[in-house]
Amino acid sequence: MQNLKVWDNPSKDVVGDTPVDFLRMLGGAAVIYIDGRDSSRTRVLVTLTHGNEPSGLRAVHRWLAAGDRQPAVNIVVILGAVATALTQPLFFYRHLPGRRDLNRCFRAPYDEDDEGRLALAMLDEIRKHRPEAVVDMHNTSGSSNPFAIVSGDSEKKRRLAGWFVDCLINSDLRLGALMERDAELDVPIVTVEAGGVQDSKTADNAWLGVSNYFSQVDLYQSAPQVYVLHNPLRLELCHDASIDYSDRCLPDTQVVVRKDIEAFNFVPVRCEDMLGWLNGGGLGNLKVIKGEQTCDAEVFFRLEEGKFYPRNKMQVFMATTQRNIAVSDCLFYFI
Repeated sequence: MQNLKVWDNPSKDVVGDTPVDFLRMLGGAAVIYIDGRDSSRTRVLVTLTHGNEPSGLRAVHRWLAAGDRQPAVNIVVILGAVATALTQPLFFYRHLPGRRDLNRCFRAPYDEDDEGRLALAMLDEIRKHRPEAVVDMHNTSGSSNPFAIVSGDSEKKRRLAGWFVDCLINSDLRLGALMERDAELDVPIVTVEAGGVQDSKTADNAWLGVSNYFSQVDLYQSAPQVYVLHNPLRLELCHDASIDYSDRCLPDTQVVVRKDIEAFNFVPVRCEDMLGWLNGGGLGNLKVIKGEQTCDAEVFFRLEEGKFYPRNKMQVFMATTQRNIAVSDCLFYFI
């Protein structure tokens, strides 16, 4: 099993002047314990599961660097992809080239590689503390409003998400994410997407959410309301199709997504909204993941004169113009 470095109640004098200083002190995957006023209860915050999503880390460093706060209950902070984040250029890699995405490793078997063993160590750390809540904080790959995702809706999850966001997505996709282990761990788990790193409000979203999570005496008695969307689907590449982003068709590329696709995140997408161009295989270059099934893209999209459109109105989120993420993960989610 891979070990997590343990840092017990670090004072403001030892956490470094910046989040990068803080990360360099950790060096690798780590767990931080922060004593709360009520030592009988514990909450877990997981963050930096992806090396290019630092907003949760920055919020934690800000809390520790202030030095004048004590959380309402004991807090356990787990940071996974520390080494990935520290690989030059800093905060660039989602996961290291040739390595698995840690956020797809929270399911058996765990002993095939370092990422699987780290995921198991993180699960064991959570299990050890029997927490009343787990929040897994991320950034979206592209520009986006903040939102949360859960695997199975419940009133507790809605209340927990409400401290961070106003939109909650209940997903039946099974990808190996941490939130899918909530029944096994017997704890509400909410994944929070604080917004794109480049978005001006993201740092404040993350800081406010983490501050609420650490300081609220009772997470479940009252919380801001959320609206809930159900059962998202994923649009993925298939057959090793090539992809690029542009404001015009690129004849030598099989899938060309419009370069302003991020503008569609959480904006109603109409049937007449063109999403891009398809060459050499048309809609056969794409597939849709629905639950645990793979569907033909033509069920949800149509092709007209080389351009592809939605067949029905949809809501898009997690759309990105980062080609590496489109290739290794997906183009976007939609409902």
